[in-house]
Amino acid sequence: MHTRPVVATIAGSDSGGGAGLQADLKTFSALGVFGTTIITGLTAQNTRTVTKVLEIPLDFIEAQFDAVCLDLHPTHAKTGMLASGKVVELVLRKIREYNIKLVLDPVMVAKSGSLLVTEDISEQIKKAMKEAIISTPNRYEAEIINKTKINSQDDVIKAAREIYSKYGNVVVKGFNGVDYAIIDGEEIELKGDYISTKNTHGSGDVFSASITAYLALGYKLKDALIRAKKFATMTVKYGLDLGGGYGPVDPFAPIESIVKREEGRNQLENLLWYLESNLNVILKLINDTSKVNVAYMTKYNDVLSLAGGLIKYLDKLKIDGPILNNVNNEITRIMRETPDEKIGILLPFTDKILDAAEKGKIKLNKSGINGDAILRDNMVLIIAKDKDELIRKLKEVAIG
Repeated sequence: MHTRPVVATIAGSDSGGGAGLQADLKTFSALGVFGTTIITGLTAQNTRTVTKVLEIPLDFIEAQFDAVCLDLHPTHAKTGMLASGKVVELVLRKIREYNIKLVLDPVMVAKSGSLLVTEDISEQIKKAMKEAIISTPNRYEAEIINKTKINSQDDVIKAAREIYSKYGNVVVKGFNGVDYAIIDGEEIELKGDYISTKNTHGSGDVFSASITAYLALGYKLKDALIRAKKFATMTVKYGLDLGGGYGPVDPFAPIESIVKREEGRNQLENLLWYLESNLNVILKLINDTSKVNVAYMTKYNDVLSLAGGLIKYLDKLKIDGPILNNVNNEITRIMRETPDEKIGILLPFTDKILDAAEKGKIKLNKSGINGDAILRDNMVLIIAKDKDELIRKLKEVAIG
């Protein structure tokens, strides 16, 4: 019997799909937990603004709780938009009733600056924070909770300490990708890459949802927090340029990056099989002294290559080492100098390659832009969009 940990998002709906329960469900699926929903509010929302908020009737929120918890038994839940004080109080009562471990994301302000609540719920949120495993305010929400302005990273740290002293475990999302957490008295600086982008819609939801997922998977709170930070950072780094405002982050990016690496590994394995099976092609392009290599770069800037490379040994081809990801070698460095997903082979720059360039079969340059072969000292990297195109180019160069 196949099963998964069950979690719940207690949140509002984002009609634009980038934040709210939609972002939560995407995150849950990406991390391998089964997500259920208890919808607390509806928003008319896109990447630019929130035009209207509709609170779900309390009896219907409670009915959702009962339907989900009596049958699917979520162990962990996270909150998003809780539009009023009465909704917060109801959520706390039902969390206690079903003994659900809670990650509290005190959603009050959207990235666009629009309010996501119909009234001041800060006092009820503070009560909820005391019962949560951890709360995850952004700095604007931390300002509301602490009633003080946050203008610097030092202010973020002060706010985290103040919140922890009053309400328990907390992580305050700070400046330039640096968050500050306090868990059971331990202070933790969570550093992520600073990413200059406007496409951050839903980043807070993804962060709290990923903490929830990792907890449900059995990770301790500190480990869950560190893993969630890494996951959320990648979703921002590869955020989607959709809409006219703050584009959404992409919870699928961390998973697709793994898929793309495996696709690249498969392409390289098939290329190596071809080279071993067609020595009449590859042996014409290498010599006895040069070690060549093959590589595949994904859209996520991962470069797979042989740990050692390819060596001509008498009239055979010797493959040195397994295919590894992001090895610090020459072919990895050159591949990263050009954009886009590609496959390549690094060869010695011989008269045969020069002859192919003079005949227009390959276009040589130093950047790889608008060309298919990059010169580096006495080596040349022939690149293509896939294995079949690269094989075609190698045949044309080898045959002459």
